[in-house]
Amino acid sequence: MQSHVQSGKIVQHNAPTVTASNSSSTLENVSVGRHPKAMSPAQMMHLQRTIGNRSVAELFKQHSKVTKAVEKPDETIATADSIQAAPSATQADIQRKVYIKRTLFGGYRNKSKSGRGSEGSGERNVKTMMEDNKSRYFNSKNEMSQYAANTTEKIGYVEKTSTWIRIPNELTVIGEKHTATTLHDVVKAVGTDKFMYEGYTEHPAEADDNPELQANMRQRDAIGDAKFGGVGTGPGTKSHYAESFYPKIIRGMQGLKVRHDYQIMGSEAEKNLLGMAIRFAASAEEDSGLYQTYSAQEDLWRNTATSLEGDNKSAAPLVDAMLTAGSSNLFTTFVQELTEYATMKIQEEQARASAADKSAFEANWHMAKVDYDVEGSEIMKAEKARDFSMFQHIKKAKSDGYLLYGLGDLHLKRIKELLDAEGIKSVDMNTFISNQETTHPQR
Repeated sequence: MQSHVQSGKIVQHNAPTVTASNSSSTLENVSVGRHPKAMSPAQMMHLQRTIGNRSVAELFKQHSKVTKAVEKPDETIATADSIQAAPSATQADIQRKVYIKRTLFGGYRNKSKSGRGSEGSGERNVKTMMEDNKSRYFNSKNEMSQYAANTTEKIGYVEKTSTWIRIPNELTVIGEKHTATTLHDVVKAVGTDKFMYEGYTEHPAEADDNPELQANMRQRDAIGDAKFGGVGTGPGTKSHYAESFYPKIIRGMQGLKVRHDYQIMGSEAEKNLLGMAIRFAASAEEDSGLYQTYSAQEDLWRNTATSLEGDNKSAAPLVDAMLTAGSSNLFTTFVQELTEYATMKIQEEQARASAADKSAFEANWHMAKVDYDVEGSEIMKAEKARDFSMFQHIKKAKSDGYLLYGLGDLHLKRIKELLDAEGIKSVDMNTFISNQETTHPQR
């Protein structure tokens, strides 16, 4: 007899007494006359109470043999050269997302010490990779183990685009829009230090004896390091500097304009370069117009640089001085002198380049349809000089065994024919990601 409390009173129920004989009879009746799935919940509960969970499991096993092939078909194994068809829609199959030579990897179900399910940590743990919603493609089980141990540098998952990628064994130049998917995302995915990136600018010789310029540039490098997630910043890692200082600083100054109220207008990157340009001017040759312009109002320029390097990124001291003078001559004269001085330095650098490189550049460089200005303007002369410097760095990256070089898509448009002529692989970021998505589908 069983009892329970209901509305303040005890209610009793009579339950049948179970014997070995009627338990066997119940099992026989269900086995012969009724499929377990046709039973009501009450009948199922009674059966479970009388003959036990183990007997029920045996009963289900007997009835499922004839329908096993229909309820769960065998997994299709793809060939090494084909894309695996979508697995059947059971929870276990949906979660298995690791492919070895494009064959869905079943995992290590054995209990032996050779099992690899515990390899790696975090998102790179093998068991975790098999159970999350990301599809990963490995050439071998050993490569999977190396990836789990963070010892690979050519494969990885780009979080921003949900894409598994595999970069080639040779240098690939990738053009990007700096506000979209960038080389930062690619490098963080694969973990290689063999990259150069436009955001890293070489430190000029003038910085060697100029602690303030050196500090400014190191601060800029640190910002880049953070965007790459710290990849490639340890001792012995390769240099990431992708272009010369001199054309970059001219380009930054040419992008800045003084408004009618003497506010300096430009992008954040261009304003940062103004602070760098001021620090650079302090180390210019003493007989140059740039150094004389700087030294004539050294306190003003130093205060402006300090303000630009602060949290507010403000050029307030220079703006206030122009307001007081009622003229923008302070700024325009500084930009003119800096352009002339840096141009002289560019010419010295280019004179050291090979005749073959200069000839190839002149034959293949061309303006992009959506460029900044007409050829011959100051901003386009600076851009052309930057492209030449990038070309030199790209060739060095190739010869030194680098895997990636990242630059803005406008730069790539202007030098792509040049890179093609040199046999250097290049692609824009959208095409690169699209190709990877086709090769490594996420399902």
